[in-house]
Amino acid sequence: MDKKYHILVCLLLVLLIQTNLVARAIEELELKQPPWAKPEPKVTLKGNIREDISHVKPQTGIGVIGLRFIHQSGFSSYVEEIYPNSPASKAGLRPQDLIFAIDGVRTDRLNSDGVYQLLSGDPGTKIKIFITRGQAMFNVELIREDLANFSPDIQNRYLSGPIAVPIGPRELFPYH
Repeated sequence: MDKKYHILVCLLLVLLIQTNLVARAIEELELKQPPWAKPEPKVTLKGNIREDISHVKPQTGIGVIGLRFIHQSGFSSYVEEIYPNSPASKAGLRPQDLIFAIDGVRTDRLNSDGVYQLLSGDPGTKIKIFITRGQAMFNVELIREDLANFSPDIQNRYLSGPIAVPIGPRELFPYH
């Protein structure tokens, strides 16, 4: 009986050791795998899937309304050109319009950089412009469009900055 007892104890020990090692291996795997790394369910796609990204344009983060202006301090800004398919052209602005105010700020009190900064902003933001055209005066509300949506030629014009009319010596001393 002594021998049978030893064999039974040895078998039980081997069984206990084996289950303990398996349990430790599982614990080890659980420790090594981060809690958020769960296996994702398998998804099988049927058919042809193709995404057309040819129409996607890069975004510059510079919002513009699509016009070229000339500015001289002390005077309203003069619209020289309206770019095609721009927010300004869609709103009905025309060359030779005068920009009297932008978001309530009069342009005759600004320099050309100040007007440029008020006209540009984040794409998708609204801007309110007070226009004078001949004897008519009216407000136009526009939404700035990303500069990347314009042609490379127009992008270069915007990135070159505004046109400023220099003040001559006669304007400094009008009675001299």
